[in-house]
Amino acid sequence: MKALRKILFALLAVSVIGAGEVCAQSGEVARPSLTKEERRAERERRITARATEATQLKLRDGKFPSYNKLLKSTNYALMYTEGLRYFNMKKKGKETNSMANMRRAQNLFGKVVEQQAFSGTPQEDSLYYYWGSSYFQARDFITSQDIFDNFRRRFGSSRFIEDVEYKFASGFYYLSPDPKNDQSITIRAMSAISEFLGRYPDTEHRAISEERLEELRRKLYTKSYENARLYYTIGRYNAAVRALNNAIDEYPMSPFREELMYLATRSAYLYARNSVASQMTNRYLSMMDNYYNLISEFPETRHLREVEQMRDEAQANIQASTSEQNAAENGS
Repeated sequence: MKALRKILFALLAVSVIGAGEVCAQSGEVARPSLTKEERRAERERRITARATEATQLKLRDGKFPSYNKLLKSTNYALMYTEGLRYFNMKKKGKETNSMANMRRAQNLFGKVVEQQAFSGTPQEDSLYYYWGSSYFQARDFITSQDIFDNFRRRFGSSRFIEDVEYKFASGFYYLSPDPKNDQSITIRAMSAISEFLGRYPDTEHRAISEERLEELRRKLYTKSYENARLYYTIGRYNAAVRALNNAIDEYPMSPFREELMYLATRSAYLYARNSVASQMTNRYLSMMDNYYNLISEFPETRHLREVEQMRDEAQANIQASTSEQNAAENGS
């Protein structure tokens, strides 16, 4: 029996030494190579397993883990699920979430994005969607637009794409300033909303998007009107006539159209009236052009009595100038 044991130990030693030599030659035990799809499936399996483990941990302990402790960990699956919890949390008795919860969601989602923990997985678009939405909900539209713009380029077939496009356009709408400020963003917002409606004509957001377009147009109309009216206010009547008529041509549907045409007529009148005698008649003739444009579109304008007085004065000057010119010609 002792001899048999010696033989078995000897055989076992030989097999161990042989395995060691294989490891020494290759540096590691040979592993079967995996395809790209197999590697992705394995990564998803690990993420799912970690998320399941985290959920079981919460259920077992009866409470959620500390936010600060979680943020310093490497449990990215739990960071994602906790980010969703903070994102969907509501204040007691209210329909909206708190800014503190949104900031927690932003930080948790951001950490997962930074570590590329979901890269190449089916959850990656969800991560980016909620990450951008957490900034959108917190009214940080500049950051949310950067994230949503990246999303549009990377996840064009995602189930979230329509909502991302809507929020991307909405961000410009919310960033649109008061009419007294530069309206470049307003123009960009109108373009983005129109583009969204063109891509999704049957969207549930159509009514509100069209309302926003009209609101943004009114801002442009107001800005154009105020800019043109400024020249009239400061007494630069010749420049006012040009600016007012340009505003009429640029926005023919402006609700200020009648007022713009009236101001153009009055500016031309004041410009002619304050001119030197040699220039007065020609300038009154230009004023009459503006007068007839106004009357042809708004025959019952609330400025009718005033513009008719200006017309009478202009016609009297033109007739007097014509009579003087005829007399001079007959005398020669």
